[in-house]
Amino acid sequence: MTNCDVAIVGAGPAGSSAAIALARRGYDIVIVDKQQFPREKLCGDFINPINWPVFENLSVAERVLAQPHSEVSGFRMTAYSGEAAETSFKSAPQRRAIGLGLRRALLDQVLVERAAELGVSIRLGSRVEGLIKTERAWRVALGTEEILRAKLIIGADGRNSWIAQQLGMNTSSSTHGRSIGFQTRLRAPGAAQGKIEIHLFPGGYAGLVALGDGTVSLGLAVDRATLPRARIDDFLFTECLPQNPHLRIILSRSERVAELRSAYPVYFSRRRCYADGVVLAGDAAGVSEPISGEGVFFAMQSGLLAAETLDQALRSGEVAADYLRRYEQACARAFRRRFILNSLLRMAIYRPSLLTPLIRLSEKNSRILSSLVDRVCQPQAVG
Repeated sequence: MTNCDVAIVGAGPAGSSAAIALARRGYDIVIVDKQQFPREKLCGDFINPINWPVFENLSVAERVLAQPHSEVSGFRMTAYSGEAAETSFKSAPQRRAIGLGLRRALLDQVLVERAAELGVSIRLGSRVEGLIKTERAWRVALGTEEILRAKLIIGADGRNSWIAQQLGMNTSSSTHGRSIGFQTRLRAPGAAQGKIEIHLFPGGYAGLVALGDGTVSLGLAVDRATLPRARIDDFLFTECLPQNPHLRIILSRSERVAELRSAYPVYFSRRRCYADGVVLAGDAAGVSEPISGEGVFFAMQSGLLAAETLDQALRSGEVAADYLRRYEQACARAFRRRFILNSLLRMAIYRPSLLTPLIRLSEKNSRILSSLVDRVCQPQAVG
């Protein structure tokens, strides 16, 4: 049996960030993930400028920049009626005005390596198969037949969190959603140079960002009601996406170099993220906003907030749900304004009657779009 202070299930940005923060406070941490790293992850692959203060907090900013990437200094949006508007990110000190096009597999590897460097025990390719609460600790059974004995648990195991399911933390709406996400990579010379691009089409949108390795990430969110029962791949690339004339030109000059992956749902309700001796972080807690490219930020910041709460719990010996509820309250305070803004963006993205006039106005007055982009991308201090 392996004893630890905190067992973290999931080695993505939320789990690794929590592990780094707790390890720096001197705790014994074990991270478990069912996948071997580096591993592909469905993601838009855009690193929003708001992430720089968090990267610096975790001491990984230079390591992130050392990975193959493209620099992103602006935003472009197009409508399927032909309108297009673009703006640059607001100027900020040094690198903080720049976003990145960076594969998630590389980012996640950087974070988990930083955690290991600080003494975190890493169990990759190891699935959690049992979870039992004893009087003073959790017994976590791994598929490798190892047993972890942990005082506290962080569930950072994604939108379909096994931890949340086992502990009854789902809500009736947690696993239902309107949109299905898809992601692939293209070799598309000249596409998305220096910009993150959002292209609207009937029933959804596509995001494009160059990755600095000669390829472009193409991420989609598509209303599932518009999808056929079969041959979805053909439908997307021959009927759906070409309805946007800007996308049609890009696709005509590109070739796919990766399989088309999917995930459902894209948007999902936030679930209760605390219980006796347990908190959820990142997608497992429902703190994800893909439309604005803030998902990595929400994941890492929620991991840091989870670490702060669990540090206080371990110091005080108070690990019951009533005490750990303060973590959910901390997330609500930290993310409230961004959640409201993203809710408005989600409402608009599927309503061309609302968004197309904004694009049309922004063609003539870039300050309109610039103000919105600044609110989404301007870095903020990390507490």
